[in-house]
Amino acid sequence: MNTKLKFLPAFLLSLLLIFTVNAEERRVFSEDQFISVFSGKPKSRVLKYLGEPDKKNIAIKPKGANSVVGSRIKVDQKTKEKAKVEMWYYNNVVEYAPEKTYKFVELTLMNDRIVNIGFFNQ
Repeated sequence: MNTKLKFLPAFLLSLLLIFTVNAEERRVFSEDQFISVFSGKPKSRVLKYLGEPDKKNIAIKPKGANSVVGSRIKVDQKTKEKAKVEMWYYNNVVEYAPEKTYKFVELTLMNDRIVNIGFFNQ
């Protein structure tokens, strides 16, 4: 019994070290690197490099928006396929100066592909 108690702290310490090593920090990119790595790329690439987003939003089209948005282009709404639009937010992953990162990055995905990237501090 006494020998088992001697190994318990060592075992717990080794578990702690294993979990600490496996907890990866996100890579910090420059603006140009981030755009070249992610612009127009599929969602799987973002998940591979950055993991799950800190925050997600789904875009919702307001009622009656068809009469205002894109009113010059007439599209038959019955045959038009609906696009899935999501906004993903990541904190402190893009550097704009030495030791300074944007507070968050917004990635707009349409049908699981990045179509817009925004860097914000507010």
